[in-house]
Amino acid sequence: MTSLPIILASSPLRNLTKPCSTSQIPKPIQNSTKQPPIHLLTKTNLSVTISQLIITSPVLASESFDSISSDPSSGKIDLESILVTIDNFFNKYPFFVAGCTFTYLVVYPAVMFYLRKYKPISAMNAFRKLKNESDSQLLDIRDVKTLALLASPNLKFLGKSSVQVPFSENDEEGFLTKVKGSFSDAENTVVCVLDNFDGNSSKVAELLIKNGFKEAYYIRGGARGKNGWLAIQEELLPPPVHMYTAKNVKSSNNNEASVVGTEN
Repeated sequence: MTSLPIILASSPLRNLTKPCSTSQIPKPIQNSTKQPPIHLLTKTNLSVTISQLIITSPVLASESFDSISSDPSSGKIDLESILVTIDNFFNKYPFFVAGCTFTYLVVYPAVMFYLRKYKPISAMNAFRKLKNESDSQLLDIRDVKTLALLASPNLKFLGKSSVQVPFSENDEEGFLTKVKGSFSDAENTVVCVLDNFDGNSSKVAELLIKNGFKEAYYIRGGARGKNGWLAIQEELLPPPVHMYTAKNVKSSNNNEASVVGTEN
């Protein structure tokens, strides 16, 4: 029978009892590239890693896109989605869109034009207004030289007179002072503005409305323009309200003088 010391001596466990030198301790296998510890990873590395994960996973990529486009806190607007929504709305409600467009482009401007207190008026309708409305007056804004060549319409036939106040854009306050001095009750006065052509009559009509007049109309064509007062008077207006040029006045005076001479 073998003794116990001999068995222990020959047993492999005997080597475990011997002290190992430092040179015999196996070194851990090290990688050729050094990696920083986890707590030193920067935000850039993290974002790159996450983006790579999203790209490799189609499901995550779609979910991420939906979250970006639908998350209002991201501050991004998906223009393509907005355009698609608008296009779908137009296709679904074409009559509603057409009605809104017609209202905005046609009805609204027409209503605003009708409701405003200064409007264009033809020479014929201006005469009718001066004839039928007692609070209507004629304001001739042509300069002195023009008035000398073509006089204002004579409204004595209607029991009125033409008010002559030349208009100048450089002196609107002085013009308004003279006009208000000519019409005692501006709030109840309807003014028909006559210029040489269309010219400044629309500006004056708007200016009068802004300064307290009841209504103001600017005569289309003015005194000498197409369909103006002078153009229609021979066919449509009675002779007492005709406008006379300096030549007509001179010829009429000569005719009267010749008639007087023959009588003598």
